[in-house]
Amino acid sequence: MLELTPEAFAQFGRVMDFHAQRMQGSSAFMSEATSFFRASLFDPGDAGSTDLLWVSYDRSAPPEEFESHLLTEQALIPISGTIVQHLFRNDVDNGTVKRFLVRPGQGIVMSPGSFHTTTSVDGEVMCLMVSRTSTTDDLSHSLQSACQAVETVFAPPPC
Repeated sequence: MLELTPEAFAQFGRVMDFHAQRMQGSSAFMSEATSFFRASLFDPGDAGSTDLLWVSYDRSAPPEEFESHLLTEQALIPISGTIVQHLFRNDVDNGTVKRFLVRPGQGIVMSPGSFHTTTSVDGEVMCLMVSRTSTTDDLSHSLQSACQAVETVFAPPPC
């Protein structure tokens, strides 16, 4: 299990951490009453629109299948608990699976082509997900109808 740091996660995308980083040169306001700053710019891909989703995870068993989105980044921000994000890329470390703890107050933005799946540490965890609208629609249709997805590919964990 790896601690979530920008350096350790760089091969899969970007880390967002409210207490540790802020995009240089971005709009921001800091005060005792309220503070805001840009954590990341999200890229839904060419001609894509951004989708905000509530997602719940309630499984601790090792993943049987990973997914990778072809056209878009995907962001995941745990709200109510800690998750483990399991990732691999065929072009990094011979496809070795890396596992990161992602706690509330942190988030990740996964690059297109990063195979990933999520487990929870201790029961159900609610998360905010940012994705591409057409990818969400395509994946939802695929999972409900058993049709092959167009914007998402699936793979078993590497040996």
